[in-house]
Amino acid sequence: MQRRRRRTNFLRPMYRLGWLLIWSLWGISLLFGIPAVMPHDDVVGWGFMTLAVTAVAYLAHRLWDWWVMGRPLPSRR
Repeated sequence: MQRRRRRTNFLRPMYRLGWLLIWSLWGISLLFGIPAVMPHDDVVGWGFMTLAVTAVAYLAHRLWDWWVMGRPLPSRR
């Protein structure tokens, strides 16, 4: 039995690079951006900013999925 050659998606490296960029920026903003902006004793503000940055990164990731790979965005029904 002869194996068929695996077809490579040429957009896969671009998708992975975008994924790495989005989540690297998320990590950098958590480690350096939020501590530079928020006061150290504001626990609620830190939590809100962490949730906001995470939501933006998740939205960017979903849009990247849709734009590069063609995956549909989740819809509410």
